[in-house]
This record gives sequence, structure tokens and C-alpha cells, in this order.
Amino acid sequence: MGHIKVVAVFYNAIDYARWVQGEFPEADVRRSEVESLVDTSATYPALPEDLIRELRLTFLKEANGEVVSGPVKLRLYGLAIVQIEDRIAGCPVIGGPEGTMSVIGAVALEQMGFRVDLVTGKLIKGLPFMLNLTRPI
Repeated sequence: MGHIKVVAVFYNAIDYARWVQGEFPEADVRRSEVESLVDTSATYPALPEDLIRELRLTFLKEANGEVVSGPVKLRLYGLAIVQIEDRIAGCPVIGGPEGTMSVIGAVALEQMGFRVDLVTGKLIKGLPFMLNLTRPI
């Protein structure tokens, strides 16, 4: 199986919320449509720093993380709305080097209810994971 790539739209979550509430015109919502690599071993989505600046995402903090080469300090930004097809998720975003491909991690995939079909190399729509509150835990 090769790499799974999708077209994702990243929105500034504050702009998006204001638009949904009718306080902001849709045309003014900061967004970026990018080809993204699906990486189920990544936790959060990642965007290159130039797109983070374009979206005006707020820097939250540096956090300890791990990449292929070992432990690193990662820059965490938030919040973004990530859209793939007709589904959305809201989550923090990791800042990556300029010129790198954006990544969709497990948090956003699970919020949207997508799973990866390893045979076809495609995303499959399912139901988002939810807690059943009708029975005691």
C-alpha cells in the first residue's frame, strides 16, 4: 500500500464559529485547501508554519513530542477546523517546517469517523467514536 493522501480544508476556528453564528461572512473565513498525508500514527494534524501564519492560528505552547528521529519540541497551535469531504473536526495543529506536506492525524480522523482501509488505501466513512451514556459505565 502506498501513502494515503486527501484534500483537506483547514479553517481558522474562530472565524468559522463566527460564520456559523451569523456574525461573519463566509467569504472572510480564513481557510486553506491543501493536499494532506493521512498518518494514523500522528496524533494531531500538522501544517507548515507559513500556512499557520496565513490562517492566523494562535500559538498555544511548545510541547514534547516524538518524530521518526526521536524526541523533539513541537509548536502547538489552535484551534483549527479540519474538513475532509463533508465532515469536520476541531483540534489543535502542530507547526511543521515551511514547504512540508500537511498531515491529518488520528484525532481528526476519529472525530470525523474515518478509518483507513489498508487494502484499498482509502478512507472509509464510519460513525465517530462516541460514548454511550444510556448505560452505567
